[in-house]
Amino acid sequence: MTTTLNFGRTCSFWLAIVLAFGPLSSHAQCTGLLESLDRLESMVGAENTARDALTTIRRNAQDWKNLLLRGRDNNERQTMQTRFDTQGKTYVALLLHLRGQMSQLSLALDRLDVLDREQLKLFDKYRAALARHGVDSLESAAAADREVQGADVVTFRTLEQTIEVLSTSNLAQFQTVRQSMRNCQALNTSIQK
Repeated sequence: MTTTLNFGRTCSFWLAIVLAFGPLSSHAQCTGLLESLDRLESMVGAENTARDALTTIRRNAQDWKNLLLRGRDNNERQTMQTRFDTQGKTYVALLLHLRGQMSQLSLALDRLDVLDREQLKLFDKYRAALARHGVDSLESAAAADREVQGADVVTFRTLEQTIEVLSTSNLAQFQTVRQSMRNCQALNTSIQK
């Protein structure tokens, strides 16, 4: 009985959607609504990717600290190094994905150029500091940390700015969708009269 009831609700939902938007889809003036919705969906996806990139690079910074603090133990060092490397690779993949999303949306890529350059510099600094100082003592770990201190600030701020720009653009796009829906609703109302 529950399965039938859920199926019936699902069918009713889609039937209501088809009946509500069916007449609209045949009007050229309302096709912009679908395009606006598609763009909004893509823009929200780009914002989410940027947020994921920020979260990932913050985790990477924490993994760097963990590597330095716990790296004296060989088992811990291997675990922390693997985590650090994995977060770094994930971050690079997210930047690449974000670049594709923003390119597809014809959004400015200047911040992504900064992020790409900073990512290369940041990870080179991490590797160099680790090679130069190691993690065999707290003193060497502290020296490695001092060497890269502040190197991630530009990355954090650029990602935060990118998220802010995308968020603002998403709000504007939402208003475009809302206006398109109102226009289609008004058109549909006038046709039905």
